[in-house]
Amino acid sequence: MIRLLRHLVGTLLLALMLVPFAFFFPALFLLAPKDPDARVLIFFAAPLSAGVVTLIYSQWSSVHKWNRMGRLRQWREDHGGMFQTVTRACGWLFGSIFFSFIAEFAFVFFFRSAPFWSLALATYSPLFLCLLWRRTGHA
Repeated sequence: MIRLLRHLVGTLLLALMLVPFAFFFPALFLLAPKDPDARVLIFFAAPLSAGVVTLIYSQWSSVHKWNRMGRLRQWREDHGGMFQTVTRACGWLFGSIFFSFIAEFAFVFFFRSAPFWSLALATYSPLFLCLLWRRTGHA
């Protein structure tokens, strides 16, 4: 029991450190550091930020929609319960990280002379796709 509690506290502390970092990470694109090493770090760390933000938005928007209608528990029961919800959330997270990397590499390949801040559009494209997916009525 103590080990489980210690694990949960460690996980919570890690989440409290990483989630704000993920939300403020897009500001690093706007600062556009001149140091090439910093740009490489931003290039490879930004998809993780995009994945976390997409994960949170994808779940937050769905829960609020069904909660407003008063049908959240019924919807979860009809769609496989909490296991299915967690599986979808993992799909959004890892799919977002993967496609964010692909979009970054494609952007750098096709738009070599574009300003560094515009790379953020490619990096956070999975978040924009999730936003469009939710706005079209898919939950």
